Amino acid sequence: MFGTLINDLLSIKLMKKIITLLLLTLTIWSLNLAQAIDIALPEIGDSAGSLISPQEEYQIGLSFYWQIQQSVDLVDDPEVISYLQSIGYRIVAASDAPHLPFKFFMVPDSSVNAFATPGGFIGVHSGLLLTSQTEDELASVLAHETAHITQRHLLRSFEKSKQMGIPMTVAMIAAVLLGAADPALGSAAIMAVQAGGVQMQIDFTRAHEAEADNLGMKTLVRAGFDALAMPTFFERLQQTSRFYSSGAVPDFLRTHPVTTSRVAEARGRAVTYPLKRQLSDTLQFYLIREKLRVMMSTNPYQLTQYYENTLRTGSSSNQIATRYGYSLALSSVGNYTQARKVLQTLIDNDDDRLNYQLALADIEIAVGRLSAALKIYQESQKLYPDDQALTLMQVKALLLANLPQQATKLLLKQLDLGSPSGQLYKLLADAKGKLGEKSQAHSWLAEYYYNSGRLGPAADQLRLAADFAKGDEYQLAKISARLRDVEVILREMHKTR
Repeated sequence: MFGTLINDLLSIKLMKKIITLLLLTLTIWSLNLAQAIDIALPEIGDSAGSLISPQEEYQIGLSFYWQIQQSVDLVDDPEVISYLQSIGYRIVAASDAPHLPFKFFMVPDSSVNAFATPGGFIGVHSGLLLTSQTEDELASVLAHETAHITQRHLLRSFEKSKQMGIPMTVAMIAAVLLGAADPALGSAAIMAVQAGGVQMQIDFTRAHEAEADNLGMKTLVRAGFDALAMPTFFERLQQTSRFYSSGAVPDFLRTHPVTTSRVAEARGRAVTYPLKRQLSDTLQFYLIREKLRVMMSTNPYQLTQYYENTLRTGSSSNQIATRYGYSLALSSVGNYTQARKVLQTLIDNDDDRLNYQLALADIEIAVGRLSAALKIYQESQKLYPDDQALTLMQVKALLLANLPQQATKLLLKQLDLGSPSGQLYKLLADAKGKLGEKSQAHSWLAEYYYNSGRLGPAADQLRLAADFAKGDEYQLAKISARLRDVEVILREMHKTR
């Protein structure tokens, strides 16, 4: 399911490392993190729950998410991720399991794909968003993947082998996840597991795909999106695949096989839904798509020419977004004067648009006008109070201006709002460090490492935090308890090696 992104990373050795991480679910689910997700799953009429508990299922997904982060730098741009999560959580809120702990993230890969792992972790390749023509199409894929999770399809694939123990089940799941990325590796991984005596079918069944289509479309409509977006997107991918070289098709079609009859069934089902769309800011989709295009470009000068030609010929599907992308591309090559000029035309017509204000602040920082950027952030907070992307970008500027106290206040407010992230933890560590609060700085840096599964460095930072906390019994007790949790996981990791 990860396409060409991890071709260089996939090996039997890596597969074994992932399985080792997954086997930790036998012990770490009893820790505080797992206890915090004691969730109720929808009744799906099978025995999947007897194989793996919700806590263990979450830990499988978390372990795999950790491994992904150690293998590749995920897209962490605040605007892009905030947008992806806003669509994802809108879908989740309309699903049959709105209280499941979902996590949406983006993998920097040009292939058209998305994937779901147990426990609510949904990854989207950057190529999927860039290929989507509308916000509804992007939402349709997220709805499909959400259905795979709410219906526990991966676990239900193992339902017929009730005699299989938890470790073997986890190992098979690891093989499935890797096999979807690389058929050759998947075969080797599965053969390795089968050598232990397990013989079974591990792919999503056609029934599961049909169920994900059906339930995903219902969720899509309940969330206020167009049901026709799902068959439209699948059909376009299917038609595009005809022009690929022999054996090369979009990764999404490989991991979610789309047949002509399946597209027809989805289209027939879609027309039965009345079009009752919620009010959506469709321009936001196009703006984020162009920002991502600039971020993913390996040749910014060529991309600048692309935008110039597109604007000159009027061939863009959205002229406003194209001008926005053009401004970002100009900034990426250091032409800030022209970038500001292009951006100003957009601001003149829509001065409250946060995307434009953040882009303007970036230009101000790049040309050394930090105070001007801080003013832009401060004014934007009046219109978009506590917006996550705005806050994170404002905090970075505040730290550049050596104003860590203000930065800390904004970051702690984000934590209170329930918006933790690795980037937020890292910024908190930086802010506390500038304030001279060494114990707090090391504690937050530990959370940053833990968030990405780097447990050894996390434990090291907690030990440093404990050294600096001597004399503060409350802080020392908190750090010591957290350190014990991390050390338990580390000990189990060493046992399974």
